[in-house]
Formats: sequence, C-alpha cells, structure tokens
Amino acid sequence: MAASIVPIQAFEARKDFADFCHLPNALVLIFGEHFFGVQRSKGHKLLLMLNSVFCLLSQLYCLTFIAKEVFLLIALGVPDLPLLLRLISGLQYAVFALSKFVCFKWRLKDAADVYMKLMEIYPKTSLEHRLYRVIDFFWPKKILIVIYLYLGSIFFIGISPLLEGVVMYLVDCLRVGLGNAEFAYIKLYDIPYGFNHRRPFSYMVTYMMEVFHVQFVLIANVCPDIWLLCFTMQLCMHFNYLARIMEEYEPDESAPKKDQQFIAEFVKKHQIVLNIGQNVKDLFSVLLLIVFMSIATTLCCAGVYTLTQGLGRELLEYCAFLPCAIGNFFLICYYGQQLATYSEKVADAAYNHPWYNGSQSYKKTILIIMIRASRAVELNAYGLKPICLDAFKMLMGESYRVFAVLKQTMLD
Repeated sequence: MAASIVPIQAFEARKDFADFCHLPNALVLIFGEHFFGVQRSKGHKLLLMLNSVFCLLSQLYCLTFIAKEVFLLIALGVPDLPLLLRLISGLQYAVFALSKFVCFKWRLKDAADVYMKLMEIYPKTSLEHRLYRVIDFFWPKKILIVIYLYLGSIFFIGISPLLEGVVMYLVDCLRVGLGNAEFAYIKLYDIPYGFNHRRPFSYMVTYMMEVFHVQFVLIANVCPDIWLLCFTMQLCMHFNYLARIMEEYEPDESAPKKDQQFIAEFVKKHQIVLNIGQNVKDLFSVLLLIVFMSIATTLCCAGVYTLTQGLGRELLEYCAFLPCAIGNFFLICYYGQQLATYSEKVADAAYNHPWYNGSQSYKKTILIIMIRASRAVELNAYGLKPICLDAFKMLMGESYRVFAVLKQTMLD
C-alpha cells in the first residue's frame, strides 16, 4: 500500500516509539508506575514507590489544612483577603490535581491499551519513518519549551518562599550582623500545620512536605495532558499518512484486484486508527472536563488577585504561572483541532484522487470512506464541548467578560 509514495522527506535521525513516549513515560514513573512493562530494579521500584507515597500523603495533609484555613477565614468574615485568595487559588489547583490523578489512575489500563495499539501500528523501518513523515509530527521544540516553562513555573512557586527567606536573612545579616539576624521560616502556605515550624528541623520537615505536595500537584496536572498530546500527535501522523496514500493512488478499472487489495488494506488501517481515536476520546473525556474547569477557575482567581493586590511575591508567581497554564491549555486545544482536521483530510483525499477511473465497486467503497471520514475525530470535555481552537477562544472571551464585570463591581 505504501509503495506508490515516493519518499520526499530528507534523511533525519530516526524517532522510535520509545522516543515519542519518553517524556510522558518519565512523568508517569514519578508516580511509581512501571508503565507498560518497563523493567526496573527493586531499589528503583522502592524509591519510586516511596516518592509516590510521600507525595500523596503530603498532598492530602496539605489539602486538609488549606481547606480548614479557608473555611476558618470565611467564618471570621475574611480578615485577611490576600491570604484567602492565595489559599483558594492553591486549594482549587490542588483539588483539580487530585481529581486528575484519580481519573488517570482509574483509566490507566485503558491508557495502556491505547499505548500498545499505537505501538503496534507505529512505523518500524527507516523507509516507513520517511513515508509516515515521523519527524514532522514529533514533539516540536516550541511545544517542549512551553511544557518545560510550565514545569519551571511550578518549581519557581515551590522554591520562592525558601529563596525569599534566604534573601531576607542575608539582608538582615548585613543590617544587624550575623549574630542578631533571624531566619523568617517562610512557607509555601501561610497556615498552621498543628506544630511549630519555626525551628530548623521542623521547618525542614514542613518545607519538604510542601515540596512533595507541589511535586504531586505538578505531575498530576501535567502527566495526563502530556499523554494526551503524545497520543494525539501520533493519530495525526497516521491520518495524514492515510490521506496522502489515498490522494496519490490511481485506480484502474482494468485491474480490479489491485484496487480491491489497496482499498482493503486502506479500510483496515483506517478502521484501526478511527477505533484508537475513539478510545483516546473516551479515555480523556473526564480529564478534559477537569482541565476546562481548572483553567477557568485559575483565570478567575488570577483576575481577582490582580484587582485586589499590589506588587509582591505572590503576584510575580501568578505572572510566571498564568501564561504557562494558558499555553498548556492552548496546546491541548491546538492538537484537538489538528486531530479533527487531519481526520477529515481522509475524506478530502478520497474525493480528490481519481476515483472515477476505478470499477463500480471501488467507487461505492470510496463513497463509504468519504461519508465515514467526513465525521471528524474530536476530543471533548465529557460530551459538553469539543476541544479545539474555538473552545480556547470561547474560554478566553468568557474569562475576560467575567474579569470586566468583577473589575466594574469592585470599582463601584
């Protein structure tokens, strides 16, 4: 079926299936999952398991005290609005992270099935790599930059209290001397944890707990999104390959057996890719709804905080985090759009190729392919909204309108 295509892609380094899945596999391993049969030593497995246990326990512990403090501040009539806003922002992000973690763990077996199916149809030889144009659909550097900036922004939020404390201590040393300087013991969340953290050992334990909490929130939020991008990129690659071989094929009414063989192989491949696309849609449906709600809540919290607070560490954290969070959501919407576009290209290719030169049965089969391929493979947020560029525009527009209403209300 691929013999009719002349490879036009220049020789480049091969990107195997393991290369495609290296980043998402690395992220899921942090949770202690030996994803899809990857063999690890007993020591490595133990370290990963301990890390995932500490992360989950720290997440639940911090989440409990954050929620308790939020309810307490509300019950007292909001005596400290900046603190309440910071806690609500951290609480919603942690809750959504825990929700995504639970959903992804619940559907991990389904993710493994999609992984194995994509691995089976992934191009194996160097010739197939060029025919499928693997390099064109491999992780673009710009996307990796957005992902790493997103990871870096969360890391910055996690270490900023410690950095602020160190800077304040050094300034205090210069001002009053080393003997009289005091360390501020600044934490990520300005809430009591049930013990005095203003001692070196207690502070170290507290800060390590918050670091594990931040790690959990970061990986739980990013890991499912990275797997979604990984699966979607490969589906786009397969749909693009199918569209190209269809458009370049020339049927011959005098050679019906050759046409039948081509169309049988094509339909088989197309059905496999369509089924995988449906599996991906079902797998990430709830997760995409959580992503949708998370980014909307984050934008609202950022808007309120910007309107009510002045320049400070917290605002700088927002400035570092918000563009990366929006960029991450844009990537999901962009590849959702790409998946729909490439899946519909198969119908366009079936129409554009010289189907009229084929036999009557060939023409009927092409018509069936066109009808099926005209229904785009889409991602959606639990059936509520297709995830595409229009969804991104809609969310940004609605968020701006909410921000404008809040601004007008506060000014009045």
